[in-house]
Amino acid sequence: MVTPVLGLDSPHPCPCGPLGSRAWPLAPALVLVLALGCNGGESDDDGSSTTATTMPSPTGDPSTGTPSDPTATCPAGNLGCPCQSGNTCEQGVCMEGTCVESSNSTSTTASVDSGSSDDTEDATPACGNGSPEPGELCYGQVSFFQSTPDARFATLTDFDDDMHLDLLLAGTADNVVAIRLGDGTGDLSPELTYPAGPGPVSVGVGAFGGDEALDVVVAQQGSNAIAVLLGDGNGGLLGPPLPDTVGLAPSALLVTDFDGDGTSDVLTADSASNTVTYLEGVPGAGFAPPVSFLVGAGPSDLFVGELSGDANLDLVVTNAAANSFGVLLGTGVATLGTHTPTSTGTTPGSLSVGDFNGDGNLDLVTANLGTDDLRLRYGDGTGTFAAEIPFPVGADPRSLVALDFDGDDTLDLAVANTGANTVTVLLGTGGGMFAAPRVFEVGAQPWSLAAGDLNEDGLADLIAGCVGESTLAVLLSEA
Repeated sequence: MVTPVLGLDSPHPCPCGPLGSRAWPLAPALVLVLALGCNGGESDDDGSSTTATTMPSPTGDPSTGTPSDPTATCPAGNLGCPCQSGNTCEQGVCMEGTCVESSNSTSTTASVDSGSSDDTEDATPACGNGSPEPGELCYGQVSFFQSTPDARFATLTDFDDDMHLDLLLAGTADNVVAIRLGDGTGDLSPELTYPAGPGPVSVGVGAFGGDEALDVVVAQQGSNAIAVLLGDGNGGLLGPPLPDTVGLAPSALLVTDFDGDGTSDVLTADSASNTVTYLEGVPGAGFAPPVSFLVGAGPSDLFVGELSGDANLDLVVTNAAANSFGVLLGTGVATLGTHTPTSTGTTPGSLSVGDFNGDGNLDLVTANLGTDDLRLRYGDGTGTFAAEIPFPVGADPRSLVALDFDGDDTLDLAVANTGANTVTVLLGTGGGMFAAPRVFEVGAQPWSLAAGDLNEDGLADLIAGCVGESTLAVLLSEA
């Protein structure tokens, strides 16, 4: 049965400003850290967000430059008159083809030697001018949506094949998968929930049903299994979940083509049996019998990719109970060598892997709940890593995402700090360096974190699942 859940429409009214499969010596320059605090909020019935920017109405038709008085003229560049992208306005800023006022820019009158006066404009604002610039992190006020309780995992993907990102959640308290469809504006449809079996804690998307529709696979921590929920091709799910046994208490899963046959496979991190389980996908027939690999104590997150440059896929896993991460180098197609552990911070719950210093080798960073930090190690291209570099963040950093958030082609990091009720973003500045952290206040106990260009402005947005109040905190870029 499909259960609709209505969302909270109104975002919390609060001041806003520029700030800021999962790293960085701090730059010496000082960076302003602005915490965006939000409380309260009203509820409507359609589950959509009402966050909007209020603009003055133009004086005429912006497409023709014709003012409301047909005998007058509307000089290009004046408020209410037409403009071109790139901020060609003499007053204000250019938004959607029309010059509008901006609280970040002012016009002043300056005296010149000839005694005449000239209108000059202050420097173009870093955010809000409609043009993304490297180094900008332009998140406005936080918008809140009601969420399924205990949303421990979130991911953004185009699930209904309409070219817009959609949100999928694992709702552990109600044993559901929740779906909110996006429309490309940053808004989300009302939430629909589907039964997912006992204790869903992680969600992946792949083609498992033998057709072209995307399907959902869920890690069922309460039944030591994964379960596939077949997609209907329109953003919904069909029938009951179809389970397959894995190791004990799976805490995370990864959908990937592990054997290179063009079919989606699944790997799980099994926290109570200290294993990673591999399930080979068989088109239209579920999965082949599971294959297990022994790892460290309490595996919590995993990554698959080429670490050693030999064309074999390798595995990295965080071992939360052993305060380590482990590497299993590929020895052939879908085969792995022994687990080699390396110590890291206390209770690593999440990891990200990417080339942070631009040397062509994959590097690794862990988010460590017990030491309230992220720890980076640069890879050398052989599957081993250099000494770790710790970077303090908020309390209980739990969910970590690596992505280019400011459009400068350099990887950045974002982490949800469950104990601090914040999200921290660190912008990469090149060469493995990072600017000072930028902190955003969100809802109570942000547990899950998803990133993607939800409003399609060319910059990544963030969504945090706040389990302490069953809400989604949405940070949209405002370049």
